[in-house]
Amino acid sequence: MGYRQKGRQKSLHNSRLSKIKNFIITKSGLIRTKFNNINHNFLQQLPNIKQYLIQQKLSFLVIILLVVLFIITIGAIVPGNHTFEGNLIFKEMSFTYDDNQPKLFLGNIKNVKELETEGIQTLTFTGSFQSQSSPEIDKLNSLEIQLTDRESKIIITPANSQTESEISLKELRLQPQTRIAKLNYDFYRQQLAFSLLPNSQNNPNPLEIYLGEQPIKVIIEGYKIPSLKLPKSQDDQAQLEFIVNPNNKEFTFKIQENTNIYLTLSKPPKYESEQWFRGKITTKDVTFTHVDRNGGNLRDDLEISTIVEGKIRMAEQDREIKENQFLMGEDTNKPLNIQLIRNLQIISDKKGIEARFSGKTKQIQIGLDQDFPVSSIQGSWLDGVLPRDAIIALFSFGAATVANLLSWLFSNTNSRKP
Repeated sequence: MGYRQKGRQKSLHNSRLSKIKNFIITKSGLIRTKFNNINHNFLQQLPNIKQYLIQQKLSFLVIILLVVLFIITIGAIVPGNHTFEGNLIFKEMSFTYDDNQPKLFLGNIKNVKELETEGIQTLTFTGSFQSQSSPEIDKLNSLEIQLTDRESKIIITPANSQTESEISLKELRLQPQTRIAKLNYDFYRQQLAFSLLPNSQNNPNPLEIYLGEQPIKVIIEGYKIPSLKLPKSQDDQAQLEFIVNPNNKEFTFKIQENTNIYLTLSKPPKYESEQWFRGKITTKDVTFTHVDRNGGNLRDDLEISTIVEGKIRMAEQDREIKENQFLMGEDTNKPLNIQLIRNLQIISDKKGIEARFSGKTKQIQIGLDQDFPVSSIQGSWLDGVLPRDAIIALFSFGAATVANLLSWLFSNTNSRKP
């Protein structure tokens, strides 16, 4: 009995194993069949997949190229800061010296027939004196003069007008943030004139004069002489004239207040003016205009261009500047950003002073009316990277290419739609 029961259990166990084996074989066959079908279909679709991936890759490259061309287009349109350079012949200019160290501005002006200054100043002469209007001065060997107000004046000339003047301007040094205003040269009077407007927080601007070996005549107005008890009317208003044979041959004006300076020469300048002005002056607020004031109302002031002629260049573009035209930057209410005056020189045959200069700006505007410029130069951001000819060629190529690329991209997109 026990043997038969064990045989029956073994038979049932073998039957179960056989069923499991048959099930596994059946499922394996089905899986193998499905895999073969998938593999067959994949191989059939492989060329299409490759074509799809190629098209996607091309579309991606086209989009990248379009983005690059778009960036180039924006770079060719958006204004950028560029260095400009130019030269002008003008009748009058003003500028502010914009550096941290004193700078030699004028020097070596010889044969000065007359030197005149207007402004507050304290001066001391030493030597022998002679005066017809105030004989008490004759007894002095030193004379301190106080010029008391903005209209106070001193004039220095040779005592003998028939002799050649030995008076010369040795040098004028500008302190930082000093403004030179109304710089001009009068060819009829042979007179160089300008206003010196110092920064009160800095040291005085030294103007060194060589008086020469001959006696000089001095005329003063609006003065006080502490060492003399002059009548009040004479001390404050009357003109005082005296002759001095100076012991101090070199004389220094220490200009701390606003002062007008006039230098009248004995003969017209030729090539000498090349040595008068020192170049490479760092500047700001440079203007080539004259303000014609009429009364106390600022609305009645008339701003006039003092430009005779000139030329300016930026971003490989040139513009001529004609007489009486205004030279402006991107904002017509502000002067062009001239940062460096490289050279100043008097040009006799053009009746003006020549300035060579440079600076940086986004736009230059030119016109007879400040509110309505008729000519301009504007450099793009790309002008600072590539030559202008290359930009034009690249821009033309991009404009022609964009249409073709967009057409291809849209047609390729439509072809993939069901």
